[in-house]
Amino acid sequence: MKAMRRAAILVLALAVAGCGGALLPTPPAPPDLYRLSPATDVPASGTRVTAQLLVGEIAASGALDTTRIALAPSLTRVEYYANAEWTDRAPTLVQSLLLDTLRRSDRFARVAQRSLAFHADYLVLGTLRHFEADYHAGTPPQIRVAIDLQLLRMPDGDILAQRRFSATVPATQNTVSAAAEAFDAATHRALGDVPSWIAGALPRSATKQP
Repeated sequence: MKAMRRAAILVLALAVAGCGGALLPTPPAPPDLYRLSPATDVPASGTRVTAQLLVGEIAASGALDTTRIALAPSLTRVEYYANAEWTDRAPTLVQSLLLDTLRRSDRFARVAQRSLAFHADYLVLGTLRHFEADYHAGTPPQIRVAIDLQLLRMPDGDILAQRRFSATVPATQNTVSAAAEAFDAATHRALGDVPSWIAGALPRSATKQP
């Protein structure tokens, strides 16, 4: 009798455990991850810069300072693609591409992030103003990228120049992957003129002819 009672209790316990497992929610699938490609086609000709250059962190509003991929269905709303994210926060990706662009231009004696401890003559600061898929005009979306940059003299912090760099690239399809490709193209296009702008804004004492 005791053996039968123990068997019944065991069967009941297994049944309850099975029901409990069925009631647990299925974990969501991990999001698809996207990133910006490295800078490759950067013009290397032009005035060489002998001074050292630091690139500071790129600031952004809370809506853009995220790993989520932003879209704008209207002028007053910001939403995000479902099940898709950047590999890092959007301003961090833009900062990395800016660093890569300046280095690959081969026009500066040295380029590094501001967090690294070395003496620099000039500092580049930026604010990411637009980094979203714009659906105002319908689909596929227009990808908008805009970043405000400032060039400062160190260590006094005097602003030598400031400018907005922007680009708009249409996505080829209304899909996340097509939008991510357009984000990549627009960011590269927006940052392509930055090396020439910096070199042209520096005093002649900081440059030499190639």
